[in-house]
Amino acid sequence: MKRVILLTLALSLALCAAAVAQDETVAAPRGAKAMKADTNGDGKISKDEFMEAAKKRAEARFQKLDANGDGFITADELNAAKSKRAERAAKKAAAKAPQ
Repeated sequence: MKRVILLTLALSLALCAAAVAQDETVAAPRGAKAMKADTNGDGKISKDEFMEAAKKRAEARFQKLDANGDGFITADELNAAKSKRAERAAKKAAAKAPQ
């Protein structure tokens, strides 16, 4: 049982990392977009501001993965998210393919 839980946790972390890398709304902010984390407007992002922005992105990603909204991410929900990402990637690749 512990192995199943650990495997599920490892899989969810791996999928979340991959999803974060692909999902612009959750990915680490870049350029001017990053400065939105500067909540006090001093032109710098403090560690607290950075961590709060990361927490918001993580919360948004969790809610997206928790399809039924029960506060838990199951293997089925992770697999469904993985399938959706694969479908989007396939559509994107097909759209870019020379005809």
